Amino acid sequence: MTSAGAYDPVPDRGAAEHSGLSRENSIYRRTMAVCDELADAALGGADPVRLTEVFARLVGKRIVLLDTGFRLRAQAGGSDSLQGLRWNRTDPSVDRLLRALEAARRPLRIPAIPGSLLDQACLVTPVVVRETILGYLLVLDEGPAASGYGAVPDDAEFLTSTYAATLFALTLAHEQTSAELDLRYRSSVVDALVSGHFLDAQDARRKARSLGLRDDAVLRIAMLRPALSELDWAQRIVSILPGAAAAQRDGALVMIVPGDPGAAAFAALCQLEQGVTCGVSEQVDSPELVPRGVRQAERAIDLGLRLGRAGQLVRYDELGIYRLLCTIGDMQQLMGFARGVLGSLLDYDTEHRTELVHTLSVYLHHHGSHKQSARMLHLHTNTVAYRVARIESITGLALGDPDDRLVAHVAVKIIESQGFG
Repeated sequence: MTSAGAYDPVPDRGAAEHSGLSRENSIYRRTMAVCDELADAALGGADPVRLTEVFARLVGKRIVLLDTGFRLRAQAGGSDSLQGLRWNRTDPSVDRLLRALEAARRPLRIPAIPGSLLDQACLVTPVVVRETILGYLLVLDEGPAASGYGAVPDDAEFLTSTYAATLFALTLAHEQTSAELDLRYRSSVVDALVSGHFLDAQDARRKARSLGLRDDAVLRIAMLRPALSELDWAQRIVSILPGAAAAQRDGALVMIVPGDPGAAAFAALCQLEQGVTCGVSEQVDSPELVPRGVRQAERAIDLGLRLGRAGQLVRYDELGIYRLLCTIGDMQQLMGFARGVLGSLLDYDTEHRTELVHTLSVYLHHHGSHKQSARMLHLHTNTVAYRVARIESITGLALGDPDDRLVAHVAVKIIESQGFG
């Protein structure tokens, strides 16, 4: 027993312990409340964007959801003064972070590293289903003045972020599964239409309606060859051609495209992957005519490759006389006609390593103008005139005669369509 006025530390120590337990209980209850409300949102069908908004509201910080390619999926919360992320996978510091996350499979606190892309302090949690990472969940710090969730100790913050990442994983997995099922269904419908596997015009229209296409919609068929190797080709195509539906078929990607997006949009498809050639059909007025559009897109690609247009956009309705040549199935007969007209010129080019067939093609394309042909061939006008006279001498054609010019032009087009000349 102590004397009156003497200091007894026991009661103060007990009060401190009680205060600490009370604070821990308060943090625990608050953490559980955040987790419960987040779970309610997820079970209520919240998509990743909505779930990000809920999480940001609950914790009072900016929440960022990235996909596996470090592309932004969603973000919410935080102050307007907070800088946006500048992360990308090519930065060495980001690459090291990714390797650490893949190894740890748990939240990692990342301090701000001035001068690098990791200039924003944050807590990063991988969003994982089994062994597959679906994305990354970030809780961004806004400095020592942050309030609310920022005052929670690391263990509680780690616990909440881990739980939130689990809910995001379920949501993303559900979204991915739904998207895969939808893609599989749409691809099967596209495959049926492009292959002509429908009962009649009404059945074709029913199938088109299931793709979201109106009965009166004007369509075009686009084809990419070879097919894209990227796994997310469907999303990439829809971002360029909204409303398009696609399916892989015989090493190519076939698309049913509503309306007429224009040449620039179709040309952008060729930029999705190196070496991809895009063929586009004429307008298709009704779904039962889709198979014809597919054949036109195929012919456009075939001719484009023969004409040296690999990796480019080739539109069937801009092929001119080549469209007529495509309708003749007997290519030997066509080449027989061409050789009958220009065989001697082909042999002369082969023997003397000249390019008189090409000169003839340019000359005819420019309506017999020596001046314009010389500009295209980077030759003197007199040189072109000499070559034209030599061509007439070798072939026996009179290029000033309309009939001979027409015959020569058709023969040249046949030769070019087969990759010669």
